[in-house]
Amino acid sequence: MAKCLAIDWDENECRYAVATLHKDKIAVSDAGVVPIVSMDGSEFATPLDTLATAFYAHCKEEKIGSCPLLISLGRNEIEWLQQKLPPCKETEVPLLLKHQVLREIPGSTEADPMDYLLLESSDDGYRALALTIPQTFRRSLTRTFRALGYPPMHIGFRAGNAAELVLQSSALFDEAVAEPSLVVNVVENDVDLITIVEKRIAAVRSFRLPAEQQQKNLADEIERTLTIGLEESEHVPIRRIILFGDGSERELANYLSQSDLAILFLNPFALPNVSVSKSISNPEKFAPLIGSLLIQSQNAKPVIDFLHPKEAPKPPNYARPALLALVLLGIIGVGLYFWNQSVIGKMKADLAQIKEEHQKVANEITQLTPSYIVLWQTQNWEYQNVVWLDVLKDLSEVLPSDTDLVVANMTLTTGGSNNPRIAGSIVLSGMVRDTSVLMKLQNDLQSTGRYWVQYQTPSLNPAGGGYPWTFRTLTIYRLR
Repeated sequence: MAKCLAIDWDENECRYAVATLHKDKIAVSDAGVVPIVSMDGSEFATPLDTLATAFYAHCKEEKIGSCPLLISLGRNEIEWLQQKLPPCKETEVPLLLKHQVLREIPGSTEADPMDYLLLESSDDGYRALALTIPQTFRRSLTRTFRALGYPPMHIGFRAGNAAELVLQSSALFDEAVAEPSLVVNVVENDVDLITIVEKRIAAVRSFRLPAEQQQKNLADEIERTLTIGLEESEHVPIRRIILFGDGSERELANYLSQSDLAILFLNPFALPNVSVSKSISNPEKFAPLIGSLLIQSQNAKPVIDFLHPKEAPKPPNYARPALLALVLLGIIGVGLYFWNQSVIGKMKADLAQIKEEHQKVANEITQLTPSYIVLWQTQNWEYQNVVWLDVLKDLSEVLPSDTDLVVANMTLTTGGSNNPRIAGSIVLSGMVRDTSVLMKLQNDLQSTGRYWVQYQTPSLNPAGGGYPWTFRTLTIYRLR
């Protein structure tokens, strides 16, 4: 449910209707007429200022709260141009009409809103009615009524709204209304003649009646339309005339009765999908307002709307998708960067922990290595099955006296060779009186069959004295 206010006006009065909108239904709570009187001492006030002042004062008096506004503009506020277009795509119609409007309507600009009615389409092209208002006028309307607390939702065309009341009223959609009909909408001195063919608007004519003999002049204009059709449109044989009102005004009907056409009086407040809380006088004045409210209740787009006019489709704009793609790629890139940083940080932490554990193990190995070497050497000594005291005993028996040889250093080693027959070795270094002493020691040990001896050639002793020769390595291998 939503509350809406619909208005239209002329020089003398503003007509309004307040309704609560349901789905396909409207409940009219108030409808009336506000006289427009020029303000005293306001010689610089515009007609819109005078209208807004009278309208706002009445709304305060009737306690009509803020709500969206539906505006219907009469022929006096609109410039229009009926145009025949060559065969083209329907999406190209707005551009062609806009071009013609700029060429043929003086003072029109590119910024002026333009909407249109497609009156006829065939293989030969289109017949369209282009309607435009100045951009400054639209801006003034929206600013003025928004400041009063009634923001415009649509700015429509009075004749179009009156025709939509007929088109959207399902009670009238029988076989008869499918035939060509002429809708006559009269508001004070302004008249709209709308031809409806096959449930669409086929032609529109708006004009102002003279002050004298209005009903007679109106009947004459209707007769002329029935005879020759509306200007710049193909003549369509009219089968029915639809007049708005409760049927109490019979003068026009009497004039038209001679045409032998069906005449239908349509009361806007008596439609099945319209309810009203009180009796409304002169209901024909409010047909365009009820039509705009009915369209709004159906969430449908008005045939003419200067706030949201029909426009040619804009060429695809790839900048926005490209920008969104770049932004998305940037977000993904930043996300991947931070995710990568978190993974790298975790790997660094794991690596630091592994290094710490490795260092602890290395320290333990360093501490245990000397003990291990001792154990390993001890184990090797044990596995040689050699009694080293016997080896020393054999060596002491064959060693020359101290006058022939002096041992400066002695090293005992287990294993020490790839030869499986060698159990260990004793390395001697020292001084000797003559090289023959070393040869004799070698022969004595090897003759036992338990030893094998190697030595480097002795060198002269720089110190001289009783031991003119020195030897650095004399290796005695203990055989298994």
